[in-house]
Amino acid sequence: MISKSMKHWIVAVMMCGIAISAVGLPVMTNGVFITPIADSLNVFRGSVAMHNTLSLFMKAVMSLYVPRLIKRFGFKRTILAGVLLAGGSNYLMGWSGALWQFNILGFLRGVGTGLLAWVPLTIVINEWFNEKHGLVTSIVLSFSSIGGAIFSPVFSNLITSIGWEQSYRFMGILIVLFSLPALIVPYTLNPRDSGYLPYGTDDSKEGQAKDEAVLKRDEQRDVSLFNFGLLFMFTLLQTLLIGIPQHFPGFVQSIGYTSEIGATMLSIAMVSSIGFKLGLGYVSDYWGPVKSTVGVLMLIGLSSFILFSFEQISILNIGAFLFGAAYSIPSVSVTLLTKEFFGRYHFTRLYPILAFSNSLGGAISISAVGFIYDFTGSYSPAFAVALGINLLNMLVIFLIVNRLKSNQSIKLNS
Repeated sequence: MISKSMKHWIVAVMMCGIAISAVGLPVMTNGVFITPIADSLNVFRGSVAMHNTLSLFMKAVMSLYVPRLIKRFGFKRTILAGVLLAGGSNYLMGWSGALWQFNILGFLRGVGTGLLAWVPLTIVINEWFNEKHGLVTSIVLSFSSIGGAIFSPVFSNLITSIGWEQSYRFMGILIVLFSLPALIVPYTLNPRDSGYLPYGTDDSKEGQAKDEAVLKRDEQRDVSLFNFGLLFMFTLLQTLLIGIPQHFPGFVQSIGYTSEIGATMLSIAMVSSIGFKLGLGYVSDYWGPVKSTVGVLMLIGLSSFILFSFEQISILNIGAFLFGAAYSIPSVSVTLLTKEFFGRYHFTRLYPILAFSNSLGGAISISAVGFIYDFTGSYSPAFAVALGINLLNMLVIFLIVNRLKSNQSIKLNS
């Protein structure tokens, strides 16, 4: 069987399309819709953001069930259901005129996106790639940000010219289109069923023996409930930050600038998140996910301080650029840390729970930031909380690493 082929990269490209459909379009671009819809319906911004909260919450819930659904119905049928629900509900939002309609459709959209990401994407990457795993993970997951970077200004201009209603319908169509390759092109979840080995796998007897030894070692790892709880808390807290850039258009309006400047900041954050996701995966292959993650946390903390302290456009753009790093932690870093701390054997069992935490934090964040502004008249408290979260999470990572080292030392001495 072939371990390195064009087929491996075709599968990776198709997963990039799924990442755009599941996150890049319905999650990363929704910030430009919040203020126009709130003004059109004459309601609070936080109330409008609630349908996004429901989407992210249901995306979180579905993350827990996706492995079972894939096992029962198959990978492609699960993906097909997700595409129809996500694309269809997003299209129907363009015909909504009341908050309850947005909330129902947001609920359904969340079920659909939960069937698409992040669990299915990471399972496919783990199955198809052994070598360059960190790099491919970062490439695929970065396309959620690529979708946001490209389409945030596009939708902002469309809303101005044709209205948010038709813009939402257009988004629903795009969700389906970007997912079509993953539905049409023939491939299997397990590459061996298609006549391929995971990328970079050694097919010799020595290579197979080494791979089996790694899996056996991972299987024998102790999964500390306390350590996993710390990583769950880390994921939840860090994901609370990803809703902040979606409010950049409203933030700049609150300090006297136009929403177009805020849309530009959002786009800058999306573009920079691509680089941070790619860089994090690449650097992790050499320095390890722990050091890479701590470095990114420091950059996010700096960006939170900038957004809290300054109002000049040029400096705010720098803050937005650095804040794009926040998107690399819940997607790329948590994926790599899970494999680093608990091994490949336990990944499929543990990562869906972290994916639940991932989406749950985002669900809370996007509405919480809106309500912070509604009740305080400022976005500064949100930036202050973001700074505190990054400082706390650096301590959490150090604590997990020290506990793992301590447990390993005890085993060696016993």
